[in-house]
Amino acid sequence: MRTAIFVLAGLSSVAALPAFAQLVSHPDAPVRVGHYHLNVTSVEAHKKFWVGTLGGKAMKFGGIDVIEFPDAFIFLHVQKPAGPTRGTAFDHIGFAVPSVPAMAAKLAAAGYKETTSREPKPGEPPPAASGTSAVYGRFAYFLGPDGVKIELVTSDQKAGDQKDAPPIVAHHIHFINKQYVEMQQWYMKAFNATLRPGQTDFFIGADLPGVGYSLNFFRWEGDQSITHVPTAGRVVDHVGFEVKNLEAFCKALEAKGIKLTRPYKKKDPAMNNIATATIVDPWGVSIELTEGLDKIN
Repeated sequence: MRTAIFVLAGLSSVAALPAFAQLVSHPDAPVRVGHYHLNVTSVEAHKKFWVGTLGGKAMKFGGIDVIEFPDAFIFLHVQKPAGPTRGTAFDHIGFAVPSVPAMAAKLAAAGYKETTSREPKPGEPPPAASGTSAVYGRFAYFLGPDGVKIELVTSDQKAGDQKDAPPIVAHHIHFINKQYVEMQQWYMKAFNATLRPGQTDFFIGADLPGVGYSLNFFRWEGDQSITHVPTAGRVVDHVGFEVKNLEAFCKALEAKGIKLTRPYKKKDPAMNNIATATIVDPWGVSIELTEGLDKIN
């Protein structure tokens, strides 16, 4: 329940977005979450989930199938994933909607399975599914095709203002790890993020500069013998951050001791000739850095 307090604290900025606006929020921020790259068994099954149910917009980026939401793109690559998001340190993609109960009911009616926020401790039953009852219906978790996990959070704490909120908007990333504090600190170092007040015994947050509420970290409470596997090849293959002055940012990463796994390219043919580079965090989450994704339409 405490998580809801932190989620709701960062939601007021999403209320004024147009229905489809690419990456328009916080345009002056040096780093923003920009996209997620998925390996999928069926583009059509994912379009049913991301477009037909959640309300995204299908588009093409060069030859790539993409689902567009306000403030994030979902890239679809046809390749049978090695596994779901569960089992990696990337836990889920967060979206904000005006009514979590209404969207949760829509997802359930379409046959998508509700799940829980965190893995239960060994020997303990999983917590009750969030649905429309837990935490006053302010957030819920669902599994899409290939086991991709999403979270729904309420886009505006004040019920009277929800008529002005967009139908859905990308909101945050949530990681999970036994070393969740260390992971949060690595992301603060890499992206110049700041510690968010409100740390608990299972949760800590980091805010991207000029953006605010962006990155969340859960403590892994499941089987402690499990080592999370890399995201490469899984359903969420990597997460993308849109960066201003990417070349200089890459040099700054290297100065911090963070190795580029793919060097800076001013024009990357695989990403329709925008600038890219890649890194991998110490827990196996692949990260693509882009510059120019905010200009696509």
